[in-house]
Amino acid sequence: MNGTQAHSRAPIILGSSLGLVIGATIMILLHESSHAIAGAVQGLHPTQVPFAVDYTPEPGTSAHVIALLAGPAFSLVSGAIGIAVDRIAVPLLGRPFWRMVWVWTIFTSVQEGLGYLQITAIMGAGDTAQAFDLMGLSSGALITATIIGWAGLPVTAWLFAGAIRPMCSTVHEKRALAVWPWIIGTVVLLVLMTIYVLLGPVKDAGVIVAVLAGALAVGIFAPISMMFGTEKVGADKPLTMHWPATGGLILLVILVAVNLVLTQSWIWP
Repeated sequence: MNGTQAHSRAPIILGSSLGLVIGATIMILLHESSHAIAGAVQGLHPTQVPFAVDYTPEPGTSAHVIALLAGPAFSLVSGAIGIAVDRIAVPLLGRPFWRMVWVWTIFTSVQEGLGYLQITAIMGAGDTAQAFDLMGLSSGALITATIIGWAGLPVTAWLFAGAIRPMCSTVHEKRALAVWPWIIGTVVLLVLMTIYVLLGPVKDAGVIVAVLAGALAVGIFAPISMMFGTEKVGADKPLTMHWPATGGLILLVILVAVNLVLTQSWIWP
């Protein structure tokens, strides 16, 4: 790779990295809001922070299970619907940055749902593990959930490879959309989530571990996607992406500001 090629791919890497941070932040906000809404419709009063939701009064077992599972279920189902739409319509193909925001949002949503399954029998932490514990499910059920979660990862990676293929004229462009953004975006997400944890009221070690592990793993399908169709590309001309993506940077600032407000706890009516 010569200097000119590296320079030409820098806007793609930076744009896709920003897209990952925006998409994952949107996904987490929707995920936590779905917990809060599930509690509210059951007569509870949710208190939402950027990475967790608590309830007043203390929920009963069935209400707590529903509220816990609402987040992973919403993420998995909404992400799957988004992927189905993407495979049919391929939205925003002419606007590469915003397409990557869309793609990262729907695929991190799926990974969020699968991720909770993946750690069910390993860490004993997270929404799904807590719900299964409240339901008194056997260790076999936890292991089965974990196997299903990990089996979904290569499928997600394969679908992600298909989603970015129409944008790319070379394998190097696919790598610039997937691998480097995963590294850069994950670091940024970890920094942001650490800030939210330090500023927020939740100090439970299990919750914090699950939050940081989730931030670390939310884009893991991206580098794995390079295993699939490495030589296949779908674009006739080189991919270009404008940088700086002013609209994306403004959106990220707004999302971070919302989360900083949420660190002081948003109490739903």
